[in-house]
Amino acid sequence: YDPSNGFLYVTNYATDSVSVIDGATNTVIATITVGIEPVGVAYDPSNGYIYVTNYWYSGTVSVIDGTTVIATITVGSWPEGIAYDSSNGYIYVADSGSDSVSVINGATNTVIANIPVGQWPVGIAYDPSNGYLYVTNYATDSVSVIDGATNTVIANITVGIEPVGVAYDPSNGYIYVTNYDSGTVSVIDGTTVIATITVGGDPMGI
Repeated sequence: YDPSNGFLYVTNYATDSVSVIDGATNTVIATITVGIEPVGVAYDPSNGYIYVTNYWYSGTVSVIDGTTVIATITVGSWPEGIAYDSSNGYIYVADSGSDSVSVINGATNTVIANIPVGQWPVGIAYDPSNGYLYVTNYATDSVSVIDGATNTVIANITVGIEPVGVAYDPSNGYIYVTNYDSGTVSVIDGTTVIATITVGGDPMGI
């Protein structure tokens, strides 16, 4: 969601496009061609741009201003999750095929760092209470914790089997991770798992 214009941006994996919905009318007002197999999407309030990960192995991020692609940034292979860090203005991209996270400077739309994490990183979420980014590593059943101040991994947390989705809850400061093959959600406080919640089969988004 882009609060500056009231639009919602939907990645269409099978048609290599992004649909733009006007929240005031609940109608599609534009369809934007991006890279191959778009997946993740994030809003950068510092510049008003939308960033879209294009999953195809060559690995790119499309930068959208309103309804126009203004830049294409090369990242690692098979990029999926993407998150904005308000403390430094950077965009973090989970590159599944590279076992790394690309760091994009939104001011220049260039990659300024590549951070090694676990195997097959998928989801990523930002915790503004501590400045950390949490990356789910699908193939190593773990979550890598990146300190946005230094762009280094400060912890690797064991969670359930095949973690995918990740979200931050500002009401309690916890991170919630869906474990696809375990049918559970891990609850993380800082760098510690404090609870495991059983949910339905093959949980993904959160």
